[in-house]
Amino acid sequence: MDPGNVSAIISAVAGISGVLLGNSFVLIKEWWIKRKTVNQATTYLGIIVVSHLDRFATECFDCCKDDGTWHGQSAGQDGYCQTTTADPVFRPLELDVDWRLLPKDLMYSILRTPDQQDQLHGKLRGIQDFNYDPPDHPEFFWVRRRGYALLGLQASAIVKKLRLHAGLPAEDPLPGEWDRDKSMIEVIAWLDELERKSRSAPSAGE
Repeated sequence: MDPGNVSAIISAVAGISGVLLGNSFVLIKEWWIKRKTVNQATTYLGIIVVSHLDRFATECFDCCKDDGTWHGQSAGQDGYCQTTTADPVFRPLELDVDWRLLPKDLMYSILRTPDQQDQLHGKLRGIQDFNYDPPDHPEFFWVRRRGYALLGLQASAIVKKLRLHAGLPAEDPLPGEWDRDKSMIEVIAWLDELERKSRSAPSAGE
């Protein structure tokens, strides 16, 4: 082969390689910038949503301890029990975050939480309308307390998954510290045992 042709081929190959290498560097740089931006946005989302969900879980715990009394006395007038805690509020769609950054299952479980709370409220309205049982309203408070304990545990589980996904540090209670989740589990166990005893107790007149 003519030395001139060889030189031309080498120059052409070197030029093409340079272009390809330059394009590769540009693509890698763009990918790295995009990845860094996504990671920052995901971290921001995690911090915001974890804060709101964790507060929601704590408010659920407050509700699961509410038996309608205040310092051992009925909280309402004329000896009637009434709630002493406000219903927790969690409105994820009002948060200024990009939900599309989350995996489908995690995003669904978060956005589904208000709907599950609405379902609990529907049950409670049904009890108030069709099973009004003053002054203690035992079924109403049993359903409300257990329902909010379950919602609180669910929110707490989502928080743990979201922390892991967003690269945030875990915040598990230290040995000997108060454990909100354990307390809600104990409330559920106590309520279930109360329900079991209630069902097994002989009715009046037997």
